[in-house]
This record gives sequence, structure tokens and C-alpha cells, in this order.
Amino acid sequence: MFNIREIKNKTEYNPLLISKQAPFTQAWFYGEWQEMMGRKVRRFEVKKDSEIIGFFQIIRYSLPFNQSLLYIPHAPVLRIRQVGGEGGAPLSIFLKIFRDKLLKIAKEEGAIFARFDLYFHDSLPVGDLSKGDNYGSKENLNKYFKKVPDYAYSSVYFQPKYEWVLNIDKPENELLSSMHPKNRYNIRLAENKGAAIEIIENNFEKYFEMFFSLLSETAKRDNFNLHPKAYYQNVFTTLEKNNAFLIVARYGEKILLVNLILLFGGTAYFLFGGSSGEYKNLMSSHLAQWETIKEAKKRGFAVYNFGGVDGGEQKNLGGVSFFKKRFGGQLLEYSDSYDLVIKSFWYRLYNLRKRYWR
Repeated sequence: MFNIREIKNKTEYNPLLISKQAPFTQAWFYGEWQEMMGRKVRRFEVKKDSEIIGFFQIIRYSLPFNQSLLYIPHAPVLRIRQVGGEGGAPLSIFLKIFRDKLLKIAKEEGAIFARFDLYFHDSLPVGDLSKGDNYGSKENLNKYFKKVPDYAYSSVYFQPKYEWVLNIDKPENELLSSMHPKNRYNIRLAENKGAAIEIIENNFEKYFEMFFSLLSETAKRDNFNLHPKAYYQNVFTTLEKNNAFLIVARYGEKILLVNLILLFGGTAYFLFGGSSGEYKNLMSSHLAQWETIKEAKKRGFAVYNFGGVDGGEQKNLGGVSFFKKRFGGQLLEYSDSYDLVIKSFWYRLYNLRKRYWR
């Protein structure tokens, strides 16, 4: 009934066939970013009979003592009605086949465990992706996999469980009226005080050093972890005009902010960004987000994703979450993450370290 086949040809791998809102972490180029860091990536297609119903890519991360883990970020991306629920094949059948395939791959790669978080197409474009539980997914997932403990979500490797998204398929005046009054005030203030926003569509690498300097400053100020510098540099070298742009905020000749906006499917993503602690009273960050929303609208995108925010067990983003949520929108909750444990001893050690020495 179900068949999971490895794909090595870029033309065959396209999660956007499942949904225009498929996460960018399942895009081919995202896998290329990981490969540029020396990580192995394998990609797969899911079929029910002769129909394609899903895709996923697996990233292999190295761990100390010559160990490794596998991660499938916000995937498999599935057409849930073809997998489970009314009129579809039982989800438990798919999950057993998926478990068996994942076990084989994990053993081939020598992994301690393999982690994934299902992405159910029916819950889109904006909303709660954990609604896949309405199809009995939790009961079936618990049968074959181990739910990830809350403390183990905290890692730069893994994607956030909660993101903040805004439906931007509305008139600008409606978007302005739905945000917090203080944000509207700050946007006007930034314009009146002379903050200028520039949209960069090419020569991205010219801005990289300034971007990384501001990103590092922001990470220190807001207490979050970063990937190695080489990761961001690799991202900048692969950006193209049709799938990304930079938002640069200036005050006179001084650059105060550089944000990277990624475009994939029907969503514009605030992927990475950094800002200076100087001239905070200019409120250039508020104006930068508003100009980003307007630019994404102009390009025909329906959803703006602000990225990770506080929610549930993730309560370490503080003022960053507060800033994002005041633009209006709603919480996007992904399905719980689950592990397939291969090496029990090493898995226990890994979780002990995550729990007590994050």
C-alpha cells in the first residue's frame, strides 16, 4: 500500500506538490546548506499505491565520541487524508512502514536515534499543525516512537515547536489596524525620525560581515544560540534573487539592522536577523518588519512567518516573542517531536546532557 523510496534527483523531490505551505526546512536547498557544513542528507518520496503523498529529507548530525543523530525537520510532509482519517488508509499502517524504514536508515548511518515532527497538510495554511491528533496520530505515534521530552527541544539543530505567523493576504490598512497600537506608533516614529529601509535583491555577500556582526550582537543581547559562522556564510553564498531578499535599516550612513527574508512556497520567512543596540529610540526594527510585510505582499505571498516564539515548553525567547506577537497574527504549533531510539545507552546519556548541561 505504501512505498518509501530514496530520491537523489533534484527534479523528483518537491514538497510543494503536497502543499504550497510546506516548510522550507524540507526544500532541496535547505539540504544543500547542511551538506555544505559536511552533514549527510538523504531525501525520500512517500507513495500510496501510485500516488505521491509525501516527502522528507533526513540530516545526519555528528555527536561526540563518534556518535550521530538523524533529524527530519518539520516532516514528513504528508497529505493526511491519503494516509489516515476518513476514507484513507489507517495511519498506523503508514507509521509502521515509516518506522521500519527509519530503523533501517538509522542503522546504516550508525545513529543513536532518529527524530521527526510530522507536518500534516490538512492543518494549513495557518493554524495548529498538532491537529493531526484528530486522526489518532498520538495513539499511533506512541505505539512506535518515543515522545521527545520537553527539555530536549532546546538546540540550534532542531526547529522550534512554536512559530508566529501572519496572514498578509489583506489590505495594508487592515494589517495596520490589527497590530498593537504601539507598533503603529513606532512605525510612524521611525519614518519621522529618518530611519531608512533598503531592500537588497542581489550582491548578498557584500552585507554578510555586517549581518553576522549584528546577529552576534543580538544573540548575546537576547540570549539565544547561533550556528557556526560558516553556516550563515554558506546560506548567503547560495541565495538567489527569486527566493530571498535582505532588509537593511540605515540611519544616515550607519547600518542598524540586517534581516534575511526567505521566500518558499506561499510563505515569506523572517529567517535570520540582527540589529544594533545603538539608536534604539529610532524603532527601526518595527519599520523594517512593516516594510518586509509590504514587500512580501507585493510579491504575492499570503503568509509571513516571524519564526520561533515562546509557547508551551519553549519559554526562553522573552522580548523577541513579545516583539513579534504585537504585529498581529497567530501561534503556529507544530506536532510534537518523536524519536526512534536505536542505541538506548547513548540516548540516555544524550538526554541527561540536554536536561542538566544545555
